[in-house]
Amino acid sequence: MQILVTPEDIIKRCLWLEYKRFCLKNKNDNEIKLIIEENKPVVLSEEDAYVIGLLKIVETPNLSHRLKEHILETLKIRSNIFNNKLYIIKSIALKEISYFVNRFPDEFKASFEYKTGIDELKDFSDKIYNKVDKLTTYPFQIGDKTYIHISSNSVKDIIEGKEKKEKDPAEN
Repeated sequence: MQILVTPEDIIKRCLWLEYKRFCLKNKNDNEIKLIIEENKPVVLSEEDAYVIGLLKIVETPNLSHRLKEHILETLKIRSNIFNNKLYIIKSIALKEISYFVNRFPDEFKASFEYKTGIDELKDFSDKIYNKVDKLTTYPFQIGDKTYIHISSNSVKDIIEGKEKKEKDPAEN
């Protein structure tokens, strides 16, 4: 199967970073900017569409929702278990929140609906970032290195708008 999409289709589905990483890896910045500006249809193989995540994404201008989905997926994949509780490395959580906005390159000429969604996303990601950054940290050793972790459940609560005063898991 081959799939015909435009760069705009890919950007609107928040998949630009993946597309750039896997499908445009041999292109320089000027070539990539031109691809965005021209917005010409490109053919993706089923394999490329699968790798970048296109086959499981529905377009929506509700980009804050997409960020929530992305962070929840990251928590599922990247969390570690210590003392029967889930933790994620703090720098990973913060990077995923802050980098999500980069899925919308400056060259993208967004419609009003998406421009509004991008602006709301920036505000939302800043708020989420600040709340996650203030969570209680826990040093845990992985291999021979010690990493600073935060509670995955606390991050999830912030993402879902259910944040509560964080309870120290060591008290249980």
